[in-house]
Formats: sequence, C-alpha cells, structure tokens
Amino acid sequence: MRHYLNVFVNKFLLSIFLLFPLFGVAQKWVADSIVIQFGKPESLDSLSFTVSKATDHRKIFPEFVSVFERKKLLFFPVDQIVKTPKPLAYHFEQKFHSDSADVSTYITNIHSFSIKNSSSLGKRNFALFATIELSEIVGDRDTSLVGTFYYERSFLQKKKQDITDGYEQLLEKWCQQYAADILLVEENLDQKVPDLLYYFRRGEKAVKKNFYASADFFVGLNFWGVDGELWFSEPEGNRIFNRNSAIIRYVNHPTFQAIAIGGNLRHWNYRINRNWLFTNKMAMLLGVNNWKDMDTAKHKFEEILFINCSMTQRLNFNQLDKSGFVFGFGIMEDLHYVIYHRIGFNVGASVSCAYKF
Repeated sequence: MRHYLNVFVNKFLLSIFLLFPLFGVAQKWVADSIVIQFGKPESLDSLSFTVSKATDHRKIFPEFVSVFERKKLLFFPVDQIVKTPKPLAYHFEQKFHSDSADVSTYITNIHSFSIKNSSSLGKRNFALFATIELSEIVGDRDTSLVGTFYYERSFLQKKKQDITDGYEQLLEKWCQQYAADILLVEENLDQKVPDLLYYFRRGEKAVKKNFYASADFFVGLNFWGVDGELWFSEPEGNRIFNRNSAIIRYVNHPTFQAIAIGGNLRHWNYRINRNWLFTNKMAMLLGVNNWKDMDTAKHKFEEILFINCSMTQRLNFNQLDKSGFVFGFGIMEDLHYVIYHRIGFNVGASVSCAYKF
C-alpha cells in the first residue's frame, strides 16, 4: 500500500510539473474587452439631488466593472474584461445629475464597485458588490458625511442570452435603487425602519473587505479533526448572505485518518445583531486516507480515496464591520465514504476561532 501511495504521489507531482508551463502560457492570453453602458441615459429624469463629484478609490483602471474567465480554442483560459466607455466616476456624475438648481448636492467616494459572473445549470448569475460613501455639501465648501452604502445585488440570466445585456440590466436596476436609496436616506427612513436600509451605515466611513484565517475543531464519540480555511469576505450588504472559502481538513476515525481539500466551501450566514452571526457551513471534500491496520491487513489501491460531506451549524461572535478575533461553537454532521466500505455518519461538537484582517 505504501508503494502504491508513493507511486501515486510521484505521478501527481510530475503531472503538475509538466503542465505548469502550459498553464503559465495560457494565462497570458487576454480576450478583447466588452464595453457596456452604465444604465440607460434617459432613465433618471426627475432627480431631486445631484452628485456633483465622484472619486474612484479602487486600485484598478477607472473603467473597470468585471473580469471573468472563458475558454479560447476550447482549452486556453483567458480573462475577459468588462468595462464602461468612460471612467466610472464620470458616469456617476452624469447619471445622478439634476437640472434643477434647488436640490441637495452630494459627493460620492467609490471604494469598491465590481460585478462577479458565474454560471450553472443553464443560468448565468451576476453579483454586484459596491461600497460607496456619501457626503453632503453644506454651504459653499463644507461637507458632512452622511454614511456608507454596502451593496450586494444579484441578477439571473439564461446563458443563451447576450452577456452584455445581463451586465447592463443589473447596472440599470442598481442605478434605480441607488437613486431611491438616497431619497430614503434624506427622509431618515433608515432610522425609522432599520431593516429597510440594512445595507446603509449612517455616519460611518467605508470599511474594506476582510480576509479570514480560520481553524475549526470538531469531535464526536468516535472521530475528531480540524479544518483550516482561508477566504475573503465582502462587507455585509444583506442580513442573509453567502461566502465561499478554501479548506483543508484532517480527520481521525477509529480505522483510518484522512486529509481532504475543497475549493468552494459554502458559508450561509444570518446576521442576528451587530455582535452575533449564525453560520451554516456546507462542505464537500475529496481526499486521501491512511489505514491504521496496514501492517496486519491488505487494502486495495482504490481504498486510498476519501469522500467527505459535512454541515456545521455554529453561533459566532463576529462584530459587524470590525476586524479582530472571531469565536464560535455549534454542532457538526459528518458523512464520509471509502470505496468497498459502508457510508459512515457521525455527529459531533464544533468550536472555531478565526481572525479577520
């Protein structure tokens, strides 16, 4: 068994070594850019406010909206850039402009604004993330910080439809919402009905997305293990939100121990209040195991494969919009399978600790 394992690992490393130069070349291919409109020019006729100045603080070229990967010649991965005709700040000033002189005047600071594009089951999903500070011009020169908007908005489109149209429809819907949100803030509805504008933080400056480094420990009657996770998390724009992470897991069972990995682990989150967050972590992992009875029993090479699915419900002390330590506790349901063996099911307790930078 050890001989087969060594052969398997050596072949795997050799394959990566041989294919790495090819992947490196493939990443140099860049497709032509897609140019999209920033909403419909005629859609916001009677604005009761004006954005007199917009400043783009993103560390990327000013027209950028999105980037996604597609295949060229059915094999080579290429980056497809999506951008607006002119800088994003310019479109803010042109789009949110009133012809009336007797209206409120604002300054916006764009800290993040991008659209992620993913596909599954014949559908294309667009997800817009934006962090925008809003300040009001008071008098001739003074400004007063109003607050910060954190947007996380989605739009579904059939894959056979034009991708440009999907981007433009999402931007148009967002423009309509942003204009309406500023009016609601002017009426102080975020204070009267807090859940209506959950994604608006009055009087607070913008915060950046967080980088999480996490370790989860779990133990049951006949198994125990630890998860290591890394992920970036956008600022919370909804009370209910999803985030994805990369994970490596070590688990110890009575007859074997295993290491498994996963690249798209789902965290379903519900914000209870500013300090507490409920999380349901769903994992599907693939790995290799090491039998503890290898000196006394024979195992086939296929038995090295380890398939693991789990769900963890956890209550986390995780302060809204603040970096620092995160602690959680809950329960874990674990399902695992090794070929030629029965499916195993275990329930255990889970304790986690993380730091969000």
